[in-house]
Amino acid sequence: MRIERRDDTYVARDDTGEILWSIELALDLRGTPFREEAVWPAASVVVIAGGPCVHFLAAASGAVVKTLSLAGDLFGHLGPTDEDVLYLLGWRHVVAVDSALAVRWVSRDVAVDGITWKSGDRTRIALSAELDPPGGWVEVELDATTGEILR
Repeated sequence: MRIERRDDTYVARDDTGEILWSIELALDLRGTPFREEAVWPAASVVVIAGGPCVHFLAAASGAVVKTLSLAGDLFGHLGPTDEDVLYLLGWRHVVAVDSALAVRWVSRDVAVDGITWKSGDRTRIALSAELDPPGGWVEVELDATTGEILR
């Protein structure tokens, strides 16, 4: 399955290009240019993220099954979607969501103006965090099971 976006319309296609479903979903993007969409097979959902929210849609139908507020943060990037945890990287916080769509943990104030993914495994995740804009990026490491900042 792949997801295509044209403005506020999202289309899911199977491997042959056949349309499975289509949905119009307007994101509140005021103040942010970042939005992403991805298929998360472990949770059987499509993730559509932008602005202050992340939407989880049933992969089979496109129905919205959950909307997660980023609690005072704005969406920046999605971490990898091939495991049983999805990392939502905001401008300041990191949120770990499990494949049942429950929040495992929130690591607050990791950055002041952006977080990008470097690498990760089941014990640690490595991020780049902007702590002194513009250009003041530092390497940050979090405990993958708790979200605790290790360095």
